Amino acid sequence: MVLCGICKIEQSKYKCPKCSILYCSLICYKSELHNHDNLPTITDPSPPPPPQQQQKSLIDTINTTTTTTTTTASSSSSEDDKFNKLLQDNQIQYLLNQPSLQFHLFSIIKILIDSTFTPKNSNIEQKLDIANLKLNDLRIGGVEQNELIEEFVQRCLELMNGT
Repeated sequence: MVLCGICKIEQSKYKCPKCSILYCSLICYKSELHNHDNLPTITDPSPPPPPQQQQKSLIDTINTTTTTTTTTASSSSSEDDKFNKLLQDNQIQYLLNQPSLQFHLFSIIKILIDSTFTPKNSNIEQKLDIANLKLNDLRIGGVEQNELIEEFVQRCLELMNGT
């Protein structure tokens, strides 16, 4: 049982979206004891990117898992060209600056790199399956349908397929 962070008498039922304090009722929420004067102002609500080392190991893991044949130098450079094409595309850059898209992509990355988001003892293939299910839920017709995700995926597919 967690007590109300304001009156410290009743059991808490809610959490303030601004300061995350737990409270029991609207009376406590609107109380003078509950204020947001001491909160730092947040200018960018986007989640922090994963650490560079985790990103690199994630990319290496995904590449080794999804590659079924050995790649030659020429096919490797063509893959690099495709990814460079993605990174230099104005529409992709614009979409990647959207906080909603950043949040959803970050949640997919967390599935892949953070073991608390997947069942215990999951291997990388299982994590990829879970991340793929999450992505499908975010696309058109999915449970968490998001237009930015769909637009981002469609643009990536267009650029990767060269259309």
